[in-house]
Amino acid sequence: MRILQLSDTHLRGDNSLSFGVVDTRRCLNEAMAHLKSLTQQPDVIVVTGDLADSGDMHAYHILHDELVALGLPVYAVPGNHDRRDRMREVMPQWCPAKPDIAPYLCYTVEQDNLRMIMMDSMSPGSHSGHFPAQTGDWLERELAKRPQTPTLLFMHHPPFATGMGAMDEPFENVERLAGIAGRNPQLRLCFGHMHRPIVTMWQGRVAMTAPAVSMQIDLDLSPEGGDTFRMETPGYLLHHFDNGIWNSHICQIAVQATFAGPYPFAGSVNPTQ
Repeated sequence: MRILQLSDTHLRGDNSLSFGVVDTRRCLNEAMAHLKSLTQQPDVIVVTGDLADSGDMHAYHILHDELVALGLPVYAVPGNHDRRDRMREVMPQWCPAKPDIAPYLCYTVEQDNLRMIMMDSMSPGSHSGHFPAQTGDWLERELAKRPQTPTLLFMHHPPFATGMGAMDEPFENVERLAGIAGRNPQLRLCFGHMHRPIVTMWQGRVAMTAPAVSMQIDLDLSPEGGDTFRMETPGYLLHHFDNGIWNSHICQIAVQATFAGPYPFAGSVNPTQ
């Protein structure tokens, strides 16, 4: 099983530049050309948030049409720059959450020998991660259904500290999520939001963030770090499950990166709806 994780496309549908710098439509086009060229195609694509920049409705239509053209199953969770209502409207098959967890876009994708649990960690208007009681209760019920099955948990916001101060914001109810992770050794945790690959151990579980399809956060390990970006080589994660073994590969998208920057994250908003 090959699960390809894309993240942080920050796509705009109005032909303007994201954060005043990044041509995110070009970034998407380059990523799609790369994915189409792969000799070994993935079995499924997962998008871990910030699909659109500021919840841009037209951007959701563009992204939907581009990924559907690959002919693969696609699943997504929202990030802090997304709007749940527009994701449900444009791409309902990508986020098939049941009414009992509304408004959160949480759901499970079942396979014979593995599971993918998709968790909604956003709160409208907020940049940081959230884990309210409702989603915590849902997650515990889902994990209890097949507790021995290898499981990838996908969310936008990582709950662990990264050392880049501006991005290490408080995470709502992180203690409860930590307890759940610690009690479930079948989990591997996969996130977006950080715009660069990071791998760590958290609560005894492998946890990682995906590089962005768009811009990459400048690696600045200071209290003020994490608030600028560079046009480094974009990428994605490829999670491979075979004979009971997980390997997660950090992959690059073949473009002529300029490494220009650093640029500030400015001119975009976290939608309030």
